[in-house]
Amino acid sequence: MRRAVATFLGVLTLAGCTSTAAPARDPGKVTLPAKKVSVPGRLYLTKSRGLYVFAGTRLTRLVSGLTVEDPAVTPDGGRLAFAQVQGQSSVIVLADATGRNGQSITAASGPEGSLWAFKPSLSSDGQRVAYLTDRGKQPSNPQDLQPNDLGIWSYDSGSKESHRLVLPVPYTGGDSDPAYRPGTVDELVFTTYLYGGRPLLPVARLTWMSTQNGSRIYLSPDGERNFEPAISPDGRFVAFIHATGTTDGLYVMPLASSYSREPRPAPTDSAVLLQSGMVAQPAWSPDGTAIAFLMLVNGSFDLFIMRVSSAGSIHPVSAAEEITHGSFLDADSRLAWAP
Repeated sequence: MRRAVATFLGVLTLAGCTSTAAPARDPGKVTLPAKKVSVPGRLYLTKSRGLYVFAGTRLTRLVSGLTVEDPAVTPDGGRLAFAQVQGQSSVIVLADATGRNGQSITAASGPEGSLWAFKPSLSSDGQRVAYLTDRGKQPSNPQDLQPNDLGIWSYDSGSKESHRLVLPVPYTGGDSDPAYRPGTVDELVFTTYLYGGRPLLPVARLTWMSTQNGSRIYLSPDGERNFEPAISPDGRFVAFIHATGTTDGLYVMPLASSYSREPRPAPTDSAVLLQSGMVAQPAWSPDGTAIAFLMLVNGSFDLFIMRVSSAGSIHPVSAAEEITHGSFLDADSRLAWAP
C-alpha cells in the first residue's frame, strides 16, 4: 500500500484551503494572495491559454496574441517549448526563454488533414523533443470511423525530422505526459492509456521507456489510474497523480537507474502521498527542493508550491504555499520550472 506521510497529512489537506471565500467567478487575470510567496527561478504556467512566468513575486505575461499550452524548458532554462493552438490544429514551437523567436517544429496539417500536437518535453541536451501528436492517423468518416489517438513522437533538432516512438492503444485517446529523464537523452517516462482490470475499464499506467532499444516497462499496476509523471532534476524520483473515485492526489516514488523487466511490487505501490485533494500538473524546482502543482480550491485551480526533502526518503518539509488565489488556471496545461 502507499505510505501516507501521516504527520503532515492533516496540515497539507488544510494547506490547500487557505482561501476564506469561494471565488464568485473567473477574474479574467492571474491574482495573487494578500501574502505573496517568492518563487525561485522562473515558473511557467498558462491561464485561458495565455503564457505567464513567475520570477520572485513578479508575474509577467509572455507572447501576447498566441494561444499556448504545455510549456517546457531545458534544464538550463535557455530554451522554451510549448504547444500553440491554431483553430482546429496545434503545433510545437521552440523559442527562447521569453517565448520569442519561436519556430514551429511540427506541421499544422498533412496528408491526414489537420494535426494536433501537445505536451513537449526537451531532453537534457536540448537536441530532442518528445511530444504527442495524431500524425499518421488513418482517413476517417462517419461511415468508417478510424482511431485518431495521440501517439508519442520525437523530434531531432539535428536532422529536423520526427519519428514515432510509441503507437497508442486504439480508441483510448492515446498516450500522454512524455517526460525525458534528466541527464539522459534516451529515457522517457509517460502515461499509457489502455483498458485493464476485471471487468475491463479505462486505466492509466506509468511507463518507463528506453528510446535506444524501444523497451517499455510498466511502473504501476493494471487497473489503477496514475498519470502526469514529473521527474526530479537528479532523475531519482517521479512525482505523479494517482486518481481514485474521489481524489486526484499527488504522490512521489523512487525511480530505479534502469529497468529490464516489470518490477514487483510496482514502484507506485510504495509511493509517498504528498498532497490529497484534486491536484494536477506537478513540476519540480530546478534544485529538486520543491514541487509546484495546481490544486482545486473553492472552484478554482490555483498554483501551490510544496518544499520537499530527499534526505532518507522523499518527504515534505512544509505545508503547501498558495502562489495564486482564485485565478482559474489551466489545469490541463503543464507547468515548467527553470533556473
